[in-house]
Amino acid sequence: IPVKDHRINNIDDIYIYMAEQLQESSDKNVEIWKIKKLIKSLEAARGNGTSMISLIIPPRDQVPRIAKMLADEYGTASNIKSRVNRLSVLSAITSVQARLKLYNKG
Repeated sequence: IPVKDHRINNIDDIYIYMAEQLQESSDKNVEIWKIKKLIKSLEAARGNGTSMISLIIPPRDQVPRIAKMLADEYGTASNIKSRVNRLSVLSAITSVQARLKLYNKG
Protein backbone atom coordinates (compact mmCIF):
# COMPACT_ATOMS: atom_id res chain seq x y z
CA ILE A 1 0.00 0.00 0.00
CA PRO A 2 1.69 3.27 -1.02
CA VAL A 3 1.08 6.22 1.31
CA LYS A 4 2.71 9.49 0.23
CA ASP A 5 6.40 8.59 -0.04
CA HIS A 6 6.12 5.46 2.10
CA ARG A 7 5.62 1.83 1.22
CA ILE A 8 3.47 0.04 3.81
CA ASN A 9 4.15 -3.69 3.87
CA ASN A 10 3.29 -4.67 7.41
CA ILE A 11 1.87 -3.38 10.70
CA ASP A 12 5.25 -2.00 11.83
CA ASP A 13 5.35 0.21 8.73
CA ILE A 14 1.89 1.51 9.63
CA TYR A 15 3.03 2.36 13.18
CA ILE A 16 6.12 4.12 11.85
CA TYR A 17 4.05 6.07 9.33
CA MET A 18 1.50 7.09 11.98
CA ALA A 19 4.27 8.18 14.37
CA GLU A 20 5.83 10.32 11.63
CA GLN A 21 2.47 11.94 10.88
CA LEU A 22 1.86 12.68 14.56
CA GLN A 23 5.33 14.21 14.88
CA GLU A 24 4.74 16.45 11.82
CA SER A 25 1.38 17.52 13.23
CA SER A 26 2.92 18.19 16.64
CA ASP A 27 5.73 20.25 15.08
CA LYS A 28 3.18 22.33 13.16
CA ASN A 29 1.16 22.91 16.33
CA VAL A 30 4.27 24.07 18.18
CA GLU A 31 5.13 26.48 15.35
CA ILE A 32 1.58 27.86 15.31
CA TRP A 33 1.70 28.30 19.10
CA LYS A 34 5.04 30.15 18.85
CA ILE A 35 3.68 32.49 16.18
CA LYS A 36 0.52 33.22 18.18
CA LYS A 37 2.63 33.93 21.28
CA LEU A 38 4.86 36.29 19.29
CA ILE A 39 1.84 38.14 17.87
CA LYS A 40 0.37 38.57 21.36
CA SER A 41 3.64 39.95 22.71
CA LEU A 42 3.88 42.37 19.77
CA GLU A 43 0.29 43.49 20.33
CA ALA A 44 1.06 44.13 24.01
CA ALA A 45 4.25 46.11 23.30
CA ARG A 46 3.91 49.81 23.97
CA GLY A 47 6.31 52.67 23.50
CA ASN A 48 6.50 56.08 25.06
CA GLY A 49 5.51 58.50 22.29
CA THR A 50 8.04 58.33 19.46
CA SER A 51 10.60 56.15 21.23
CA MET A 52 9.50 52.74 19.97
CA ILE A 53 10.29 51.19 16.60
CA SER A 54 8.86 47.90 15.36
CA LEU A 55 11.04 46.43 12.64
CA ILE A 56 9.99 43.15 11.09
CA ILE A 57 12.42 41.79 8.52
CA PRO A 58 11.21 39.14 6.07
CA PRO A 59 13.25 35.90 6.16
CA ARG A 60 15.19 36.40 2.92
CA ASP A 61 15.53 40.17 3.04
CA GLN A 62 19.03 41.62 2.89
CA VAL A 63 20.37 43.14 6.10
CA PRO A 64 22.37 45.85 4.24
CA ARG A 65 19.14 47.06 2.63
CA ILE A 66 17.53 47.40 6.06
CA ALA A 67 20.64 49.18 7.39
CA LYS A 68 20.42 51.67 4.50
CA MET A 69 16.73 52.23 5.17
CA LEU A 70 17.51 52.98 8.83
CA ALA A 71 20.29 55.37 7.82
CA ASP A 72 17.84 57.17 5.51
CA GLU A 73 15.29 57.38 8.33
CA TYR A 74 17.98 58.76 10.62
CA GLY A 75 18.66 61.52 8.09
CA THR A 76 14.95 62.29 7.83
CA ALA A 77 14.55 62.29 11.61
CA SER A 78 17.37 64.82 11.91
CA ASN A 79 14.93 67.38 10.47
CA ILE A 80 12.36 66.98 13.26
CA LYS A 81 11.88 70.45 14.76
CA SER A 82 11.08 69.47 18.32
CA ARG A 83 14.38 68.81 20.09
CA VAL A 84 12.85 66.28 22.49
CA ASN A 85 11.10 64.32 19.72
CA ARG A 86 14.15 64.50 17.43
CA LEU A 87 16.48 63.12 20.09
CA SER A 88 13.97 60.43 21.03
CA VAL A 89 13.57 59.25 17.43
CA LEU A 90 17.31 59.41 16.71
CA SER A 91 18.01 57.41 19.86
CA ALA A 92 15.47 54.76 18.88
CA ILE A 93 16.92 54.46 15.36
CA THR A 94 20.46 54.23 16.76
CA SER A 95 19.32 51.43 19.08
CA VAL A 96 17.79 49.50 16.17
CA GLN A 97 20.96 49.98 14.11
CA ALA A 98 23.07 48.56 16.96
CA ARG A 99 20.78 45.55 17.32
CA LEU A 100 20.83 45.00 13.56
CA LYS A 101 24.63 44.85 13.62
CA LEU A 102 24.44 42.11 16.28
CA TYR A 103 21.89 40.23 14.18
CA ASN A 104 24.16 40.52 11.16
CA LYS A 105 27.05 38.90 13.08
CA GLY A 106 24.87 36.03 14.35
